[in-house]
Amino acid sequence: MTAARQPSRSLRWLILGAALALVIGVGLLPDVRAFLVTAFAALTSRDPAVTRAFVDGLGWAGPLALIAGFVLQAVLPVLPALVLTAVTARAYGPYEGFLIVYLGTLLGAAAGYWLGRALGNALIRTLVGERTRLKVHEFTERHGTQGVLMIRLMPILSADVMNLVAGAARMKFRPFMLATAAGALPVTALVVWLSESGERLLWGMVILSAVVAGVAAGRALIRRRRAARGLG
Repeated sequence: MTAARQPSRSLRWLILGAALALVIGVGLLPDVRAFLVTAFAALTSRDPAVTRAFVDGLGWAGPLALIAGFVLQAVLPVLPALVLTAVTARAYGPYEGFLIVYLGTLLGAAAGYWLGRALGNALIRTLVGERTRLKVHEFTERHGTQGVLMIRLMPILSADVMNLVAGAARMKFRPFMLATAAGALPVTALVVWLSESGERLLWGMVILSAVVAGVAAGRALIRRRRAARGLG
């Protein structure tokens, strides 16, 4: 058992290290580095006209690059999704930004699902370890699509592993995507709306997650009481 875990752990670090080396290597290219410096200055500028001019210069490639970034992040989480969301909202505003983030989230969930279905538990074990895989798999088996919806409605949790496990567990794709779409809709709107203020975003995520967790705990308590009365 220990011997089996060690190669998996080494492979996980090898994959993450290779991904990080690729990102750093690309970032060291002079043209790429110059573009990133310009993009950072434009996206963090206090003048909306500067940001808008930079975004307009990207044309159709800007939204496509961000959507591709969400898909890549869902499959191989190197850059936190909140960073991509904040950049998108800053660049494209609340309405266009919401559409880009929401579409990228759905496509990323679908990509993670089919990757998990194709490669199974071996990939999940490699990326997150056996203990995390077992916990998420048990949660998925117990709660099904309601579990997917619950995870999506709690923005302080990452749904990336859930996507992979749902595919590996052979959950039906349509219910999985419906639960993902329903849960991601209000959370995406909240995160995009609050992304300009880190403090407000943190409090919004914590409050929404606490409310969802409280409702889930209350429902579980009611079911237990009803079951106890039935046995009595």
